[in-house]
Amino acid sequence: MPESAWGWLIVAYLFLAGAGSGAFLAAVACDLLAPDWSRTLARAGSLAAGPLVTIGTVCLVLDLEAGLWQPWRQIYLVSNLSSMITWGVIILSAFIPVAFLYAAALNEITFVGRFAKKYLLHLEIVGSVLAASTAAYTGVLIAVVNGVPFWNTPLMPVLFMASAISTGLAVAMIGAAILDINTIKTLSNFALGHLIFLSVEAVVLMMFIFMSLTRSVEAAASADMLISGVLSPYFWVIVVVLGIVLPFLLSIVEYYKYGELHKYLVIGADLCVLLGGMSLRAVIIFSATPPQVI
Repeated sequence: MPESAWGWLIVAYLFLAGAGSGAFLAAVACDLLAPDWSRTLARAGSLAAGPLVTIGTVCLVLDLEAGLWQPWRQIYLVSNLSSMITWGVIILSAFIPVAFLYAAALNEITFVGRFAKKYLLHLEIVGSVLAASTAAYTGVLIAVVNGVPFWNTPLMPVLFMASAISTGLAVAMIGAAILDINTIKTLSNFALGHLIFLSVEAVVLMMFIFMSLTRSVEAAASADMLISGVLSPYFWVIVVVLGIVLPFLLSIVEYYKYGELHKYLVIGADLCVLLGGMSLRAVIIFSATPPQVI
């Protein structure tokens, strides 16, 4: 892939923070809307959310090399309320403990979880706001970079939000299958969720590419890199076909056949969603074309 000022650590952060926050939202939705037959999925999503976002945040900190070797400089990350980085740190710092506490409460882990379960609804409300903010922030973080016209669009947070929910649902479904493989037939009820958010992701991605072709020379160059350039195999094969089209088709079969799809195909479809989500962020980061200097 082409070189970029931002590398794989940022890609990992964008993916893990999105998938983790999406898994939290999936867990809350399952617990509130269908607590009886989706209990395992809610548990799996809650258990995955905190660790994923934490690992993603570590990747973000590791990318800030000066702050890594001189940790006292991390104070500057929260000292400027006009900076998007500062707000990101605040959101992540608030969401991570809430996510772990919610997992403990929902799964009744230790006395802390049993105590926190009394406030489960409060944790779900506060956590959902923070999870949505975390997912959106992964898009805002690069959308505010004026030095890369391809990223500098309000569609970026929308695209990453849709992808976060899709990948988060996939994480929760895979986790539920690991906890209890017999839940596969129950998970077919969530095929509609994949259909909705994969559709939104596809539409927003298409709008993003088409608008980039007309916004500026640099944005068009980045879009061309995805459509027909050096990144096109990754974009078309991994992001579009494996990450969106294949899971969408399998979700249609699963939704209308109600659980008749082989369990390993269901898990395979979710793995494809995760691969596509990671690759989407990678191709967007590595297609960055800075403004021309005249």
